[in-house]
Amino acid sequence: MSYFSARLFSWLQSAELYRQVHQEVVALLPRGSGQPWLDAGCGPGLVTRLASAHGYRAMGVDIDPHMIGIARRIAQREADTASARFEIASLENLPESSAEVVSAASLLAVMKDRPASLNTLLRCTRPGGTLLVIEPTAQMTRVAARRFNRSGRHGTPSMALRVWTYARAGRAVDPEIFYATGQPVEKTLLLDGMVAAWRIKKPG
Repeated sequence: MSYFSARLFSWLQSAELYRQVHQEVVALLPRGSGQPWLDAGCGPGLVTRLASAHGYRAMGVDIDPHMIGIARRIAQREADTASARFEIASLENLPESSAEVVSAASLLAVMKDRPASLNTLLRCTRPGGTLLVIEPTAQMTRVAARRFNRSGRHGTPSMALRVWTYARAGRAVDPEIFYATGQPVEKTLLLDGMVAAWRIKKPG
């Protein structure tokens, strides 16, 4: 990706609504006490920083050096997430069983082989650990975004939601791939069903 794309995603992740949704997802997991958390395809690092603030030893990885550069600068500015680490790495090169929690936010939607990518994420998760996947659903449409903004429940209409919808509408991940793993799956819907958080527990 270009530096411009990295800046755009940085702006999106800084938006109140976007941050709130992902903070709610991270809070679905128990508070950590130093366990390793790997955020795959971290972009500018929002989920990595939220995991760090939630008590985990969090590391974000992304193949794009522009994303990692921005993620490092943001973490240095935020005192409670300064312990978050960021490295340039591809999904395929991540070590097996590398973290108690592995997260991926809006990553599968851009992967060519989604089932294979999901299996790679599971491979990186330690036995007994949790894979946390955050993805927009088929309910994320421009019509639904306008309806949400008009409801006034978030205060002023969210430009971030409009941009998020524009980037992800029509790219929903088939829910069946999560159940096809054969592992226990929990699903939580957020933002009027426009976003789903999938928690897959890897047997110990």
